Amino acid sequence: MSSYSNTDMARIREALARQRGALIERIRDGLTESEQRQFSAVLGQSPGDSSDAALATSIGDLSAALIDHDVRQLRELDAAQQRIDGDDFGVCSDCGNAIPAARLVANPAAVRCIDCQEKFDSTHGGAEHGSL
Repeated sequence: MSSYSNTDMARIREALARQRGALIERIRDGLTESEQRQFSAVLGQSPGDSSDAALATSIGDLSAALIDHDVRQLRELDAAQQRIDGDDFGVCSDCGNAIPAARLVANPAAVRCIDCQEKFDSTHGGAEHGSL
């Protein structure tokens, strides 16, 4: 296990809890907004311009994509929460070196050090989660 000070671990745990809470709130807000939009669309159905319908569909698709992105991030934070007390927390999954505490405060779900993450991003180009 990487050796982090108690202060570092407290900062990482606090960042994880704060980010998790913010994501949960954003997901709830997005779902509520989506439900309200659908309800309004059903109540206000009138023969409208086809471009209005296309715009509404596009906005709905974008909203769903944003919610999906937030849910994936929440799952990553939940996985970090499960790992946080384990021997492999803070160890880069690629090179085995310690992930700096500052990186884990910024991104508690990080599983790679910055160098390995940059290599991963350049070779995978975001393919792990798809793209819009």
